[in-house]
Amino acid sequence: MDQESHVFPFDLESPIPIMFWDPLEFTLSLILMGFGIIAHMWILGVLMGGGVLIGARYLKRGSKRGAMQHFLWAHGLQLDAPLKTRFKPAWLNDFTE
Repeated sequence: MDQESHVFPFDLESPIPIMFWDPLEFTLSLILMGFGIIAHMWILGVLMGGGVLIGARYLKRGSKRGAMQHFLWAHGLQLDAPLKTRFKPAWLNDFTE
């Protein structure tokens, strides 16, 4: 049996970068730039979008993959009050019922 035929790369599921950045960072910066254009403060939008692209590189150092997505997901759940009242807490959830 050929062992080399069963080897797959470590970064197989990593996101495809868009111009050196992760898709999440690029999307967040475009959203901020778009809000700046809509609010007629395009200079502020460009500065904030650029700040996301530049600052994300420094914030990612030493973190695990998916840390930003988990951070946004966790804080989004804390901000959405109906989710707290309609669903059981995670520690009470069972996979088998």
